[in-house]
Amino acid sequence: MKFIARSLLILFALYGLVFAIGDAILSHQHAPLWIAVVLAVGIIGLQYLIAPWLIEWLMTIVWDKDDLLLPAVNHEFVRQLCASRGIPVPRLGIIYSGTPNAFSFGRTPRDARVVITKGLLDVLTPEEVNAVLAHEIGHVEHWDFAVMAIAALAPLLLYQIYVFTRSNNNTRAVAYTAYLCYLVSQYVVLLLNRTREYMADHYAAHVTGAPSVLSSALIKIACGLVRAQGEYEEKATLKSRDGQKAGRRDQRLAGALAVMGISNVQSGASLALGGANPADAAMVMRWDLVNPWARVYEMSSTHPLTALRVRALNEDAAAMQQATPYSLPIDQRIEWGHFPFEVLLWAVPVLCAWAVFLMGISDRWTSLPGTDASPEFIAKLLIFTGLAWMLRTWYRYRGEFENATIGTLIQDLEVSQMRPRAVRVAGEIVGRGVPGAFWSPDLVLRDATGMLFILYRQSIPFARLLFALGADDVIGQQVTIEGWFRRGLRPYIEMSTLTTDQGQTRRAWSRWVQYLLAAAAVVGGYPWLAAQR
Repeated sequence: MKFIARSLLILFALYGLVFAIGDAILSHQHAPLWIAVVLAVGIIGLQYLIAPWLIEWLMTIVWDKDDLLLPAVNHEFVRQLCASRGIPVPRLGIIYSGTPNAFSFGRTPRDARVVITKGLLDVLTPEEVNAVLAHEIGHVEHWDFAVMAIAALAPLLLYQIYVFTRSNNNTRAVAYTAYLCYLVSQYVVLLLNRTREYMADHYAAHVTGAPSVLSSALIKIACGLVRAQGEYEEKATLKSRDGQKAGRRDQRLAGALAVMGISNVQSGASLALGGANPADAAMVMRWDLVNPWARVYEMSSTHPLTALRVRALNEDAAAMQQATPYSLPIDQRIEWGHFPFEVLLWAVPVLCAWAVFLMGISDRWTSLPGTDASPEFIAKLLIFTGLAWMLRTWYRYRGEFENATIGTLIQDLEVSQMRPRAVRVAGEIVGRGVPGAFWSPDLVLRDATGMLFILYRQSIPFARLLFALGADDVIGQQVTIEGWFRRGLRPYIEMSTLTTDQGQTRRAWSRWVQYLLAAAAVVGGYPWLAAQR
């Protein structure tokens, strides 16, 4: 378990070096494209063959040889399920970590392993553990190890096409098309991964005959992942060096499990506010179902949003004529509204800023057909970038602060990270991040109607750290927060001011720093433009 994240990073770096050197040699020797394709297939094939060995080597897994570690009811369930499905019984193991999660790995169903954590056994009922085990066995029966290995090959092949065709003027268009497809393919692989998670959920729902049990397990796991993450971060701040090491070690393990596990902390982060209470959890999940920004945030995740998984399981329960404890709204149509405009306003300033940077540091990008990268053009683009960023900042920080309660904010389905709601909320600061005292500059505010994350965002280096160091002074105090309510993968208020009952005020200056930088781009662009004329 020691240095898991570091070991994985080093191994990936080694793979990258081998691949990069191999590409460099082949390119120098003017090797044909088919040899580059063979290299890519060989790298993926090698990873597929040795991955199970690497996982066992890097993680401290205790294998349940004598059926003594896992409860007997779970052992019996796995045996009966595998017998009924005609597949070999996978090797079962346990990791002694407080993070509630489970994962499976192997090459084929014959050498598959299923691992659960001690934290999972602690927070779930035996029936819920069975549902999670069924989900993992679903991955085994569907050969998901092989499917995802084949999927990972596609981006690599597209990248090889780009590398081996970009130097030829006749194939440069093919090269840049392949690179664009390479970028898109990475999101397609993530989409496939989420689809396989849905398949495993559906499998578990049908073999257990109780979809709602897996729903309950997923929500408990999501809540437990966030709380465990907070405990690890809290340990990392202890004065004891052993305590700090333990916190960092457990946090690295939790991160490794999140990649392979049944859930990750991002896909269910908002549920930490609603807890496992069905009514509260359903209320928190509504935004994930109807706001199109939820799909944008999900695109870069290996797992579907928990709300979408619960909705699919509710459909399975309805088909089986069973009750659904997590009742979601009947009308789940996506409300598009101003979404296209907000995406454009969100993306254009960022893309323009990158274009100015790349054109300014390299002539390589000027070789694209139709590209005018003259100093005059770059100066105009810099001015446009500054103006666009001002508009973006105004849109994201607009509105007059109005009194609100957390209960009403959670039910607002229109907000996103681009579309805010300017609010003033009074309540008690109960901890950092989520209940459990996170070591972070972000806080949790509680009023009579619920709890909400408070995000302290700064564009000034080290400002967040300085705020975090003094955040203990406001924990447990009654405060008034003014800021902008937003939703990403979790709902939060981006703080403008925090005022205690004693009249002490703390401020965040992020929007003003952004205005200043945008204005600097405009002011700096005009003299540059005038000098070119």
